[in-house]
Amino acid sequence: MSTKDKVLKILEENRDTHISGENIATELGISRTAVWKAVKNLKSDGHSISSVTNRGYKLDDLSDKLDKWAIINYLDKEIKESDVRVYNTIDSTNTEAKRLLNSEELSNFTILVSDEQTAGRGRRGKSFTSPKGTGVYFSIIFFPKDNFSYNSFDLVTIKAAVSIVKAIEKTTDKKPEIKWVNDIFLNHRKICGILTEADIDFESKKVRSIVTGIGINFTTEFTGELSPIAGSLLAEDLLRSQLVAEVINEFYKSLYCRSDEEILEEYKSHSLLLGRYVNFELNGVKYEAIAKDINEKGNLIVETDDGNIMTLSSGEVSVRGQF
Repeated sequence: MSTKDKVLKILEENRDTHISGENIATELGISRTAVWKAVKNLKSDGHSISSVTNRGYKLDDLSDKLDKWAIINYLDKEIKESDVRVYNTIDSTNTEAKRLLNSEELSNFTILVSDEQTAGRGRRGKSFTSPKGTGVYFSIIFFPKDNFSYNSFDLVTIKAAVSIVKAIEKTTDKKPEIKWVNDIFLNHRKICGILTEADIDFESKKVRSIVTGIGINFTTEFTGELSPIAGSLLAEDLLRSQLVAEVINEFYKSLYCRSDEEILEEYKSHSLLLGRYVNFELNGVKYEAIAKDINEKGNLIVETDDGNIMTLSSGEVSVRGQF
């Protein structure tokens, strides 16, 4: 770890107070001049750090540059040792996850975070706008247990969606909703998308690894055709690093500590589809029906006006007259 990273780690761990250059130097076994140079370099990187005579250095309360130590600082103790990698810019965190899976021996719950994506991806080949400094874009790589069934694959996205709304509700006063299956809405605008991908051995039908990618518009401003449909969280006094960590904390609990039944109830309680008329297309035929329920596999159950019950496992669904 570089001296700059070591100093940043100390500053993140002591965000609420000033810490003297002498104390940092003593802890790291380096000179005060080396500490000063590290702080200068951190400021050049975009970190906002105050320096007060006789008190020392402190990260400003709203210094919001994404960094590894900020995220780790907010992680629950069970996952503080996770491999967290932060990028300034990348094509896609999900794409990078696939590259790493093919080139390295990764630990369970490896986390990739980027300040910008140049080729962000959504479901069904759609792009996800990921401008620099205004959103959070991250992927979580994990290795399912041997008894994981591919039939439960859609539940991973369900669990991610619940984790996101719980994290937002925990850190803000906002009330997001879930549009089946992978979009988070706030005030009738999409603020978040989820893309879950699996590496599967088709002979044994064993899922070797799963990558869940999440993109949240934090302060992104949209113009043109996206303006009426895309929005941002716009949460005051919330750091992006804190939001990333809280989503990861909740996702870990959803995967390993909470029952599928509990997750599904949470998902349904935040659904903006259930009880409403929805439009969708199936096998080239357009339908309108009432969204009735979400089953144990995460499928959407709908009922047409003539009483026909249909189960949707994928596809685009819109609320009549909205979304």
